[in-house]
Amino acid sequence: MRSWAKRLYRATAAALVLAMLPVLSGPARAADVAYNQKTQDLSAAPTSGMPVALVSRQITLRDGTYGWWTFPTSAPCETYTGRILPGTYTWTDQLWPGVPSAGTYRHHSYLTEENGGWSYHIQCDFRLSATGSYTWGSGLDPHF
Repeated sequence: MRSWAKRLYRATAAALVLAMLPVLSGPARAADVAYNQKTQDLSAAPTSGMPVALVSRQITLRDGTYGWWTFPTSAPCETYTGRILPGTYTWTDQLWPGVPSAGTYRHHSYLTEENGGWSYHIQCDFRLSATGSYTWGSGLDPHF
């Protein structure tokens, strides 16, 4: 191989190695945010006579610190940032129209471990400014 071709080959190989270093040696990426959610029409004037809405799924969590919140609103709602024990959980979100009073929704989110029996709970009371289609539920953000 000619000397100019060898130099070009070595330079190309070095550039490829340098380009791959961040991929090969970069910090580990945190796990993705998980959602338990449902999209449905919601009234801006809910009453206690309306049906309760529910969305539920199974999720397996590692031991670690998580951020947990409800949506579609952030006005003043409970959130949780802290340790959640490892296990397989039933993750349930319930939306109660007209609770605690007409015009308000009460949103409960539960994580209930299937074998150990321990559970976690957050709740939010909120109002909507307009009737329409909303995606509601909760999110879990692993902080590891």
